[in-house]
Parts: sequence; structure tokens; C-alpha cells
Amino acid sequence: MLTRRLLLAAMTASAATAILPRQSQANLVALPEPLPLSTPIGSGEFVNAPPAWLRLVQRFPALHPGKVSPQRLASTKLREAELDYVQRLVNKEVLFTPENRDVWLPAGRSGDCEDFAIRKLELLIQRFGWPRGALTLATCYAETGQGHAVLLAHTDRGVYALDNRRLPVMPWRALPYRWVAREAPGSPFALWRKIDA
Repeated sequence: MLTRRLLLAAMTASAATAILPRQSQANLVALPEPLPLSTPIGSGEFVNAPPAWLRLVQRFPALHPGKVSPQRLASTKLREAELDYVQRLVNKEVLFTPENRDVWLPAGRSGDCEDFAIRKLELLIQRFGWPRGALTLATCYAETGQGHAVLLAHTDRGVYALDNRRLPVMPWRALPYRWVAREAPGSPFALWRKIDA
């Protein structure tokens, strides 16, 4: 039974990778188990965006979600594999380095939590064609009380967090965080939304 399941997974992975752009097929060769079912994330009141985020989107206008509508992407095996791949790739290749000043940039060889999240955002959009309206940066407090940031992927099976402190992609409510706010695609004046958890 296990051999049959492994064979079916390999056949599915081969079929799925055949439709990916050539540059994306190199490492996306096996699909993970389906992600656990998650839940949508509520839309609380509008709040001011973090000042460091405002500087980020001024420097990188393509990352600004203000001109797109919020979306919930269909959660296919292929889309889940893309999330898993980007999560593992960035967490493996980027060295976590705490910063003394609050500067948000896409992570290069090193960075802190929001830099990891921004790099994952870029990869999902540029390499895999994820719509900007289905991805939001979010702030929270970790169980240690320290400020933290993750990338949220909004799907028809709920919202998933890509977190540099965890290896797997996880349902957002499964994380032991006190949620603060997230980007609000299409919002006026570059406002964010409070997260009502």
C-alpha cells in the first residue's frame, strides 16, 4: 500500500512539474502531503502600516499591494508544493541575522524575520506567478514577546503562514503568536488591517 502511494505521488509530481516554467522545475520534483485545513483570516479595522514597510514599498514599488484586489487562490497540490518549496528554500539558504534598526528588505544571504517573508513573497510572485492579492505580510508577537513577521498565503482552504521559525508551511492559527496586523491589498492610503484572532 505504501509503495503504491509513493508511486502515485511520484506520478502526480511528474505531471505537475511538466506545466511549470523550466526554471521552476529544477527543484520542485516531489509534492508534499496536503496541507492541513486552515481557516480564513478576519478583516479587522484599518490601522497604520509599519513605517519600515512604507519605506520598503517606496523603494520597491512592485511589492506594493495597493492596486490589487484581495484574492483566495485555489489550493491545488501544485500550489501547495510551491509554498512548501519556497518555505524550505528560503529558510535553508538565508542565515537569520537580527538587525539593530528596523529596515525591511528582501533577504539576500542573511536577514531577519521580515526579510525572510519579503524574499518568499518575491519568489512566489516572480517564479511561480502567485497573484499579489493572495499574499500578505503580517506582523505578530512571538511566544517570547518579541516582534515578528511572516508571509501569509490566502487560499480557498484557509490562510497559511510561511515562517522562518518553523520548517513546514502551517495554518496561521496553529502558530503560538499574538497577531497584530497584515497588509490589506487594495486598501486606501497604504493602510493595513488589524488581525482579529
